[in-house]
Amino acid sequence: MSNLDTNSGATAVIPKGTVINGNIEITDKLEMYGEINGDIYSDNYVNVCGNVNGNIKANELYTKDSFIEGQIDCIRGAVVQDNTVILGDINAESLKVDGAIQGKLDIKGCVTIGAKAIVDSDIKAKSIHVDNGAAINGYCSLCYAEIDARAVFPEVEPVSAAPAKEEKAEPVKEAKGEKAEPAKEAKPKAAKKS
Repeated sequence: MSNLDTNSGATAVIPKGTVINGNIEITDKLEMYGEINGDIYSDNYVNVCGNVNGNIKANELYTKDSFIEGQIDCIRGAVVQDNTVILGDINAESLKVDGAIQGKLDIKGCVTIGAKAIVDSDIKAKSIHVDNGAAINGYCSLCYAEIDARAVFPEVEPVSAAPAKEEKAEPVKEAKGEKAEPAKEAKPKAAKKS
């Protein structure tokens, strides 16, 4: 995200205290400090420092001090800073997290998880960097990595346990005219008191 030049082009600003009920489509940059109940579609950079109840599709996304409930799709990267909670899946080229995310992460490049991050997500990525102190709960897969683990480890067929043979009790033979007595159950012996 360091290649982004935020000073060029027009920027639309939604100030704090503004509530928009509906979708936003924009080709220029968007800085959102208010609340949006709807989806955001941008061909450019989106900066969210407010609340969004809807999906976000952008070239790049930066969040700080925000609450977002919805799916996020970024062509390039996403940054989730302090005091941000995201409830939803994130698909992006790269992801840097210092906030909290609950949802599936599908990142084609690197995921960087900071020391204050809370990630309750399954992660698919090319690489994952985790700082000490981060909390992660979920399955991590480096499925986009250039190393194929199947080429390193031999494929082993699972060993199946042979079914246990049932032992059949032999029938009790009865003598002519005599009835067989049922087997007596062994009673547990009481432990001696000392």
